[in-house]
Amino acid sequence: MSLLNSKFDITSVDNPVALAALAQVLKVPGGMTLSSEGTPVAGTIPAGAIVRMDATTGEALLATTGNVVADRLNAVLTFVVIDGNKDFSGSFVQKLTVLNGGFTMLTDQYDAGAYTPGKLVSFNAGKIKLAIGSDQIIGVVGPAGLDAVNGVLEVIVPQGGLP
Repeated sequence: MSLLNSKFDITSVDNPVALAALAQVLKVPGGMTLSSEGTPVAGTIPAGAIVRMDATTGEALLATTGNVVADRLNAVLTFVVIDGNKDFSGSFVQKLTVLNGGFTMLTDQYDAGAYTPGKLVSFNAGKIKLAIGSDQIIGVVGPAGLDAVNGVLEVIVPQGGLP
């Protein structure tokens, strides 16, 4: 479960005709750490973060886009974290529940920028950012755009990704 103060939410309306995104579970590097009282210490990956799977260990790492114009093999399979390891249960099991796409989300995990509906977005150090020409695209800014008052950005993350 996400922290109660998390601003992450999936806002898509269920569509019985559409295929749903498949939830995956990825481990995080390092395993569980206990405090001096014996309780799990919160991790560093929040709900709404963008992660990729490490090619050697299969563990979740915060994702940064590569230059996909220079080499298409710089593209990575990305996931959006639904349950991070910053909350109690996530820090205890050190596993993340993630989705690859097929939903619309509100997230507070974004870099500063002029987000307007329809703008292409990419990712850097686990956060959404405005895309530039050589970036891997993860989605588009949704119709609600950036809600600066509440500090959330609406992003449409298509199933199957974008070129």
